[in-house]
Amino acid sequence: MFNDIIQKDLNVHAAWLPVTQNYELGDYGLISDGVFAKLGNISEFGVTLNSTKGPDAKLDYTSARTKVTKFSGGAEVDAIPAAAIDAKVVFKFETANSFIIKCPVISVNAISNVQQVANQLKKVGGWRKAWKVVYETYNADDAVVMSTVDGDTEISFTGDAKALKELKIGSADVGFNSTKKLGLDIQGKDGVIALGLFKLKMIGGGPVFLGEDEKTGDAVVEDLKGKTLENDL
Repeated sequence: MFNDIIQKDLNVHAAWLPVTQNYELGDYGLISDGVFAKLGNISEFGVTLNSTKGPDAKLDYTSARTKVTKFSGGAEVDAIPAAAIDAKVVFKFETANSFIIKCPVISVNAISNVQQVANQLKKVGGWRKAWKVVYETYNADDAVVMSTVDGDTEISFTGDAKALKELKIGSADVGFNSTKKLGLDIQGKDGVIALGLFKLKMIGGGPVFLGEDEKTGDAVVEDLKGKTLENDL
């Protein structure tokens, strides 16, 4: 489910487990059960790469059929005042396997010479065309990734009024409580949340950038600048 959200909204692959796993540019591996399984790094084959940094962005996702209620001083409010002393935000999830994904800052690192890397890999003895290579890492700061197991689950966030006003629930000054067991619980962590992957074409060996439509063929994505990271629901 998490991978489905990432693929639909970012057109890249989820890093699993999100935030907690260490991924780097040039890591290679296979797709297993829909997620990337790392085998090693292309540096092991003497392949060199150049890196560049993309513009920062954010990811804000809340599953459908979720009610979000804000409180100040014990009373329900439309917006939490910045000077509120007793602030709280409650997410009530009607359905099982629902998600909150909030990453106020995502920095993107990318391989800037993908074609040159692909040319090097074509010459590597033993390289398998089925292997995928990480050419982008999406690094989230103060990330929150939580999922429910059962329906009718409430997750309450309390603490710093300014952070709650802006729904920055991954802040170190914000605590939480859940009425039921959570399937995934990551709060206030920094790390890789998503990966851009490419593989070598079966014929010619050029790079194929993998996304939501990767199963339709080996069409090469010419322009990656149109990607969007925002999904405010």
